[in-house]
Amino acid sequence: MEALEQFLRTEAEPLQYAAFFGSLVILGFLELAISRSRAAPCRGRRWSINFGLTALNILILGAIPVSGVFVADYARDHGYGLLNVLSVSALLALPIGILVRSLLSWAIHLAMHKIPLFWRVHRLHHTDPVLDISTTVRFHPLEFLIATPVLLLAILAVGISPTALMAYEIFDAVMAVFSHANIRVPSSIERILRLVLVTPDVHRIHHSSRQAETDSNYGATLTIWDRLFGTYREKAPRALATMTLGLEECQDDRVNSIWWLLTLPVRTTRLINRQSFETQPDGAG
Repeated sequence: MEALEQFLRTEAEPLQYAAFFGSLVILGFLELAISRSRAAPCRGRRWSINFGLTALNILILGAIPVSGVFVADYARDHGYGLLNVLSVSALLALPIGILVRSLLSWAIHLAMHKIPLFWRVHRLHHTDPVLDISTTVRFHPLEFLIATPVLLLAILAVGISPTALMAYEIFDAVMAVFSHANIRVPSSIERILRLVLVTPDVHRIHHSSRQAETDSNYGATLTIWDRLFGTYREKAPRALATMTLGLEECQDDRVNSIWWLLTLPVRTTRLINRQSFETQPDGAG
């Protein structure tokens, strides 16, 4: 385990970037070949906004002075956190840490939907009227400023190992892109994957414009937490291909304004009689 930890300390960051951007490229090409929904708005406009938010969020995250690995190191060195107090072996602490980190993502995501103040920030992610690889990074910068302190305190309380955190972040980098991808996984493979992993079909339901469906499938990587806590939901493939995505009250061109999106937390959205967001065939724009 020491060798794995040393390897991850040296290579985790480049591996995470390689996993994320490699997934973007591979799944981006797959979206053209095996798309779940063929109708999609102009990529040029949406992608410039979504990836523009990515650049902004990278700057915000880079400015946060404390990382999860730093807190995990501190907890281990000082004997803080449940796993450290119980002296759980490194071999056992790795899978436990990955599972707990996955549960923390599920719980924080649930809170983003259920706490009104947090939802005002998180709903930007749900304003995209289409689900594809670029939606992966469509987040308001304030969301990271809200979630990071909660996550760091939880890491300290549980005593998640640095190795588990680094391994999870690489895994999550791939899963985040995969779950948002507009791809059609063969049904035989899909049924097996969704037993454990958050597949594109599972996460697509979470991006439905119907609140009952939005309030389900909160998992970022694993489906076990939604199944355990009763928030798991499935839908027929044909319905998934034609369902309306985004927020019901934001099915218009406001979702293509970067200023409107950044100021969304202080706005009161409402239904307006404006022409719905026009769609073009995949590959347009």
